[in-house]
Amino acid sequence: MNNKFSEILEIIKNSNRILVTSHTSPDGDSIGSGLAMLLALNKLNETLKKEAEEKNIIYIDKTLRFILEDETPKNLKFLTHSLLIEELKNYDSKYEFDLMICLDSGNFDRVGKVQQLKTKNTKVINMDHHISNDRFGDYNYVGSLSSTSEILFDFIKEANIELDHGIAEALYTGIVNDTGNFKHSNTTKKVFKTASELLEYKVEPNEIIKNFLDTKSMEKLKLMGRVLSNFKFIEDQKLVYYYISEAELEELKTSKGDTSGLVELLLSYEDASVSLFLKEDKGYIKGSFRSKYDVDVNALAGLFGGGGHIKAAGFKTNKPSHEILDIIIKNMSLGGR
Repeated sequence: MNNKFSEILEIIKNSNRILVTSHTSPDGDSIGSGLAMLLALNKLNETLKKEAEEKNIIYIDKTLRFILEDETPKNLKFLTHSLLIEELKNYDSKYEFDLMICLDSGNFDRVGKVQQLKTKNTKVINMDHHISNDRFGDYNYVGSLSSTSEILFDFIKEANIELDHGIAEALYTGIVNDTGNFKHSNTTKKVFKTASELLEYKVEPNEIIKNFLDTKSMEKLKLMGRVLSNFKFIEDQKLVYYYISEAELEELKTSKGDTSGLVELLLSYEDASVSLFLKEDKGYIKGSFRSKYDVDVNALAGLFGGGGHIKAAGFKTNKPSHEILDIIIKNMSLGGR
């Protein structure tokens, strides 16, 4: 059951040190929703301060931070206020946060080492759009919308926080990320209405697409070439997949964010119904699923403790790649095949 936006807003108003965070290996929606939340809370802080001054009440400014375990991907550093995003390894303050707002994360483990900043006195707000979300927060809002950025748009509007260019640009980018630039089945009439309203704040879609989707490093292009040259296809399951080791990633001199979008690239193969991208990362393997038709990859990701959506899901496991594939092949019926 969801808490109302009004309840979440009240918790925020009554908190002094607020940490905004999202999942590891951040994407456009985690960055977009997190940055929009930070900017909106800055505006809320100024409003509350002004109201207190008018009433001659002493007001203590809120401490607001947006911290992620991983670095902001290169293709998202174009966002106007991206410099406000902090990487955990560079964070050296001694704040004890009384509120942690977790965005776009199906469970608490998804925020990675940022969990360490939570103390026994830290309340947790969980705002997300994944159907597999386990409601880990003290306060939860999990909506069946295209993206967490779309949820944030609704929250900001209901909280009567005025939108501006920075907030709108971040939210639009998040929506573009999770709708595949308005081509996925989660692109609803409401999504278009939301995007249209965001455009009123001088958001330039062509600039966002150019910087976010259409600009790639040489290393990423070489990685894409490797994947396209060597992917595997299992005819019976209509499953296209690729596994990349840490050694291969190191050989190609890729950064952590360079693997984003590769699972969608694999799904473009004409005979595939499901794509799977497996990546070795510090002793674990991270998997990303995508589904072209009606195969429920959320159910398949659940075999490894992961989840997400019917057509897009992920997981992390210590099982080897060959065992992962065996399990998936044996359980494809779970996804509707």
